[in-house]
Amino acid sequence: MMKRTNLSWFLNNFEEVTGAVLLLLMTSLAFLNVLTRYLIKYSLAFTEELEVASMVWLTMLGTAAAFKRGAHLKFVYLEKRVGPRTRRALALFSLLLGFILFSAIAYLSYFHLKDLIELNVTTEALDIPESIYVMAVPLGSLLINFRIIQLIRKLL
Repeated sequence: MMKRTNLSWFLNNFEEVTGAVLLLLMTSLAFLNVLTRYLIKYSLAFTEELEVASMVWLTMLGTAAAFKRGAHLKFVYLEKRVGPRTRRALALFSLLLGFILFSAIAYLSYFHLKDLIELNVTTEALDIPESIYVMAVPLGSLLINFRIIQLIRKLL
């Protein structure tokens, strides 16, 4: 029973947990790079590549977390001046537009990812497949759409 609760908690807080781990790794890499730069006068250039790639993943996870909480950008000025039915309709319309946007991003980034895989494009510093980094966009968009659907269900 406890494992199910832990799994459920992790799935409900996936974005926050994964984002916190990524942020910890990014901070550690940056700190390590600073230390080596000042102590042995050499920079660990590859860390910048990992930090930039992690930032893309972190951005997508943060966007999904914001949608999960209903903390996405909205017109508060307009929201305060309309009735509850209109407010709900505007929220649903806004979520529908978000869903369309992230569906388009997922669709288009899929082709970009497919091209990177077919062309076997690798990163400059670490010589690993660039598709690993780019995968954040379509997967993140799908996660964001999942959270948008959850929010729509909650509103309905």
